[in-house]
Amino acid sequence: MRLLIVGTLNGQLSTATKMAMSKGAKVTHTETIDQAIETLRSGRGADLMMVDVAVDISNLIPRLQAEHICIPVVACGVETDARAAVNAIRAGAKEYIPLPPDAELIAAVLAAVAEESHALIFKDSKMADVVKLADQVAASEASILITGESGTGKEVMARYVHDRSLRRDKPFISVNC
Repeated sequence: MRLLIVGTLNGQLSTATKMAMSKGAKVTHTETIDQAIETLRSGRGADLMMVDVAVDISNLIPRLQAEHICIPVVACGVETDARAAVNAIRAGAKEYIPLPPDAELIAAVLAAVAEESHALIFKDSKMADVVKLADQVAASEASILITGESGTGKEVMARYVHDRSLRRDKPFISVNC
């Protein structure tokens, strides 16, 4: 998992980073929303963002959406401030974690949010055939080309294949052509 931490978290950053890295996460840190967006644009993607509630999450979420960047956001705060937690969730954060971090809580939330964000949900039997084919090619070293109309889910399918491939620990770089 690639984790992008945004903000300072009042000194709790190093503890949270160490916990995430001990669970196998690759961690990148930025202090501002602008730096976070630039990091994501540069191809250093992330599977999850941990964001200090002091950062304007109500500004971050629309900017991610405008860039077509789909990353779950988990808000973190140094105190158990119910108002900050509620505001973060209302702004679009998936979860709120009070700091100082509890190792088990962070591990559970990060795993749950990361898995949820990559779920592929479908009903159609033809889509089931596509997913079956994707599972077959994901296990190989073959290169694939996914084509289709705009908005049909090409990037979603590419992520699905990437997450099941031997390259899943390497960066997934989405290029909007």
